[in-house]
Amino acid sequence: MKDKKDPLDKEVLLVEYQAAQDSAQHHDSLVWTVTTILWGGTLALFGFVLGNIDKPNLRLILTFLSILGIAVTIAVWGFALQLNSVKRQKYRRCKEIEKLLGMHHHQELKYATGLQRIIYGIVTMLFIIVWLIVLWMVWSN
Repeated sequence: MKDKKDPLDKEVLLVEYQAAQDSAQHHDSLVWTVTTILWGGTLALFGFVLGNIDKPNLRLILTFLSILGIAVTIAVWGFALQLNSVKRQKYRRCKEIEKLLGMHHHQELKYATGLQRIIYGIVTMLFIIVWLIVLWMVWSN
């Protein structure tokens, strides 16, 4: 068994640390890229549906588009949860390596854990509620 102070082990850990940090940052960027694109598309879809809401002959297509809007919103939420899970795992590995190497970069970082997830969930639920209101409006005209 190798001694923990072996330079090769330290080099391997440093490479793994860098890879884990890069991957965590990449997955965090993916969350916000996917969210921005799909929430932006959802808002454009809102505009189309609301602009045609008073046209009874489009009721079925507007219903389909509203259901699509709900599905996309739920999908974005699922993608965000999955990508954030990977990000958290990668940062956990960074912290483990920091302990082994006597580093402190991530270990001493203080922030409210889970706050972004709560806010993200609230915004997502608001999107779904608005889509349900739009569906109601489509069928109440």
